[in-house]
Amino acid sequence: MAEPVRWEQLLAEDLDFAVVAPTYPRAWRHGGEFIRSRVHAYVAQGLKGAVIDTSGKGPRILEARDAATEIFVAEPEQLPAALDVLQRRGVPVLAHSPSPVVSGMLQDRLPDLRLIVWYHGYEVRDYRRLSANFTTADLAQRRTTLDGLNRVRFQAARGLFACPDAAVVFVSEMQRQNSQWDVGVEAVNSHVIPNHIDTSLFRPRERRPDEVGRILLMRSFEQRNYGNDIAIKAIDLLKSRPGFFDLQFTVRGFGRLFQRKVATLHGLPNVTVENRYSSPAEMAALHYDHGVFLCPSRYDTQGVMLGEAMSSGMATITNPVAAIPEYTDWSCSLLPRPDDPRAFADAIWYLVEHPQLLPEMSRNASARVEQQCGLDATINRELELIRTFA
Repeated sequence: MAEPVRWEQLLAEDLDFAVVAPTYPRAWRHGGEFIRSRVHAYVAQGLKGAVIDTSGKGPRILEARDAATEIFVAEPEQLPAALDVLQRRGVPVLAHSPSPVVSGMLQDRLPDLRLIVWYHGYEVRDYRRLSANFTTADLAQRRTTLDGLNRVRFQAARGLFACPDAAVVFVSEMQRQNSQWDVGVEAVNSHVIPNHIDTSLFRPRERRPDEVGRILLMRSFEQRNYGNDIAIKAIDLLKSRPGFFDLQFTVRGFGRLFQRKVATLHGLPNVTVENRYSSPAEMAALHYDHGVFLCPSRYDTQGVMLGEAMSSGMATITNPVAAIPEYTDWSCSLLPRPDDPRAFADAIWYLVEHPQLLPEMSRNASARVEQQCGLDATINRELELIRTFA
């Protein structure tokens, strides 16, 4: 049983917002960067906030600071008392990816709780939409468990979807439509606001034609829906083409599938393989050194890594699946047929043979991200929403 936490003393009196999240990145742990970037942006706009990370496993609460924001790590059982304090003080609560347990705690305090909920994908998505992540044997073994997880998650989300007093935010129109279908009710107070792309970090640099031979694949290898095997097979297919060894590829990523998927690339003198996680600053530096970004996909609710590469001014190659067509088009990306390594290889080679396309694609890409995912289109809209609850 978790020890009572004296939230009245821990939480500052003058908060403008409080974030509730299943995880929050710190020096020793990654994950949740899209939440931290929001917190930093809110603080930069003059707001004061706190973060309650509900991943705590022990009876004691931990405290830290990030961009002048207090971070508390607590067990979910310690959250209701914090919500009561925030409710009494009228502080807007910004909940990201709430678990079914946390969703119930939030609903118990409606309509008086000033609540905005962000759904980023898995929490309100039928697992069958990502069937590529499962083998036939996996599904046979896990179907009952996965069906049960669907029921629990969707039941938890229905109350928040149906409540006009809680604002619900999706990162793409595709996600909103699919989530409403899967959950089974309309999100009556819903908004589509993309994840913010930090264009001051991923700074635009127009690519020159002679940079077409510097090609980057940087992605999580944790699940098959990221599609890295498509790009790696495409690289393998290009080996026999004259001029292939004049190109320079960097493949960087992490996750349980990494070693197995990159095995065919070892020994190629023009391919650098790096098994590691990259911080946002490291990603931006790697972008700067390359001209073309490979971002294959089988399913994305937005495609943040694609957007970051576009913001940096890279020419990108991706697949027109799920929400990706909402965030790029042929003016700034090549969009080969989904799940087709040969088509992906042809797209790479098309750019290699038409390097004059790079400058215009580069300009178009960075301009589109600024317009669609820059500060005005994302953080400022979120701030407007927060202020309606203040």
